[in-house]
Amino acid sequence: MRSQLNNKAQILTSSLVRIAKGTLNLTLVASLVSIPHISRADGIPSQLQGEWGYRRISPIQHKEGYTGELAQPNGSSDRFKVTPNGNYERARLLQTSTYDCASYLFIQEKGQVKIDGEKLIFEPSNSFVKGQQCSASNTYQRRNTAKVETYSWSLEKNDNGQEVLVLETLDGQSKAHYDRPK
Repeated sequence: MRSQLNNKAQILTSSLVRIAKGTLNLTLVASLVSIPHISRADGIPSQLQGEWGYRRISPIQHKEGYTGELAQPNGSSDRFKVTPNGNYERARLLQTSTYDCASYLFIQEKGQVKIDGEKLIFEPSNSFVKGQQCSASNTYQRRNTAKVETYSWSLEKNDNGQEVLVLETLDGQSKAHYDRPK
């Protein structure tokens, strides 16, 4: 009797293992089917290669109350180019003006882009930063201070049917849509 129970338990266990393996295989196949096709060259998806740009400039400009001069516009720009081997060049500008205080931050960097699943990692090897806080007498410059930045990434279509690259900070606090510069 005991051997019959052990035999039935082994058959049942073997059947469950086959079912689990089959389910795992179906799950893996289903997940592969749902992932969009992205072709790669040297580890960088071909869809990510080339130039991408993001820019936001405020259409509102105001007059400075004391001098009556037009204040500098507010805005930001980020443009980068990724090569098939993962090298990148990137330039960013942030400019803001409040009353009589115009400030800007310009960052230029070169390095390697890495892809880790849905993560896009910028690893700078060379960088230059220049900024100004409120006046030309309060400017600064730094070299090689840029840090590694990691974003989640996806490709989407905008309202015009053009492909855009969406980069989102890992904490979900910031998301930007990059298009191909014209």
